[in-house]
Amino acid sequence: MTKQADDAVTASLVTLGALTAAAAIVVAFVLGVARWQSPASVDDGVRSISDGHYSSAVRTLLAAVAQAPADARAHYYLGLAYAHLGVQTGAISQFQDAVRLVPREPKFHAGLGRAYREVGDRPAARGELEEAVRLDPDEPRYQIGLAGILLDDGQGAAAIVRLRRAARLRPRAAEVHLLLATVLDRAGDRSATVQEYDETRRLAGEGPLGEIAHQALRAAGSRERSVQ
Repeated sequence: MTKQADDAVTASLVTLGALTAAAAIVVAFVLGVARWQSPASVDDGVRSISDGHYSSAVRTLLAAVAQAPADARAHYYLGLAYAHLGVQTGAISQFQDAVRLVPREPKFHAGLGRAYREVGDRPAARGELEEAVRLDPDEPRYQIGLAGILLDDGQGAAAIVRLRRAARLRPRAAEVHLLLATVLDRAGDRSATVQEYDETRRLAGEGPLGEIAHQALRAAGSRERSVQ
């Protein structure tokens, strides 16, 4: 091979090496941007909320919202973290953003409704929880949330309808039957109260909820005897 050919091969190798290095730099940059733009920080915030580390969750999710202001999920979980810290104005603001971005997500409306309820805005709370129920009538949490607002407004009969619906949706949830029994007891429906407390005891067994139901039944019986 001539010197001229050797020089050509060497030049080609150098050029190839340079291109490979440049490509590696570009790939690394793209991957780095992808990681920076990924929703992993939202997931980190969700984990912090699950672990009860709400201040840490706020810091993480504030960064996520700044990074992706159109991410409704980031706004929702930031609102949830604020709500756990008792910062209801911050929670309302973030839940409002989540609803604005994805108006057909029921849990966003439910979160906003709960936050409105915490600050005493019952009409707004009821509107949001009614929308959550409308969007997902088969989610018992929304039925229970709306029942709570109805109870706040003194509409016990309407609340019972919602709680019965929740009990039908989650027939093995002892806590739902216990709540229904409590409301029925306040309404003076003795027969239905006993039925729901008995169902709570059957489902909960010897656990705390079962004992609460047992004590409530005894108290209800004592009240009935005193009236007689």
